[in-house]
Amino acid sequence: MSNLLSIKLENVSKSYTLYGSQRDQLLSTLNFTKIGFKLKSPKKEFIALNDISLEIPKGQRVGIIGRNGSGKTTLLKLIGQNYSPTSGKVSVTGKIQSLMTSGVGFHEESTGRENIHTALSFNDLPADRYDQIVEDIIEFCELGEFIDQPFKTYSLGMQSRLQFACVTAVKPDILIVDEVLGAGDVYFSVKSASRMEKLVESGANLILVSHSMGQVLQYCERVIWIDSGKLIQDGKAIDVVKNYEKYMFDLSSKLNSKKIPNE
Repeated sequence: MSNLLSIKLENVSKSYTLYGSQRDQLLSTLNFTKIGFKLKSPKKEFIALNDISLEIPKGQRVGIIGRNGSGKTTLLKLIGQNYSPTSGKVSVTGKIQSLMTSGVGFHEESTGRENIHTALSFNDLPADRYDQIVEDIIEFCELGEFIDQPFKTYSLGMQSRLQFACVTAVKPDILIVDEVLGAGDVYFSVKSASRMEKLVESGANLILVSHSMGQVLQYCERVIWIDSGKLIQDGKAIDVVKNYEKYMFDLSSKLNSKKIPNE
């Protein structure tokens, strides 16, 4: 892969096998079907992403948009190397930090402070910076005495604060954000936006999934629109967002124009 690229996907597809019941899934996973056990209903293949190819240069800020179930999160997990593609090739250069589902990766029984140490243990930080970064995280998330309480006692907003602070405390080469910037109150949203701006200005790649087109336009110069696992449009942010909003407006208009049947 070229040194100028951070991310490259070549004809990438990702599919999942869907089962009619947990029993069927268990039988298949344990290979019991090979010794005579039969599934109650035939399994199906769900194609989450279908033949996606794209290149993302270093430092570029990219938004990924689309309706729920379109394949956006699957794409992020392939880029973040949480998943392997069913076919095709994913190449990524650089250190990745992912800010996705709130709370994921944090231990419920551990305190906020203990979770900070766990999160930082993967960053291989020099000793002279470690304590400073821990204090920066604690100061940024403003959890007060709750920093020494179990993570399971935190509200969703408090979890988001801690997770965001941990992920953004150390500058990554690639920052992946999936629908979590809106969590928490207005004050923390503004504070998070300011830190995001600094990361973007420092040259980090940003890969952002959001249903807020204002947020996408605020942070992203390029937008990729995905629907039903297929790449619909890839281009300048304002152009793609404009087409997507028109598409969504047309869908809503068709829905509203349908007559409600008499009860």
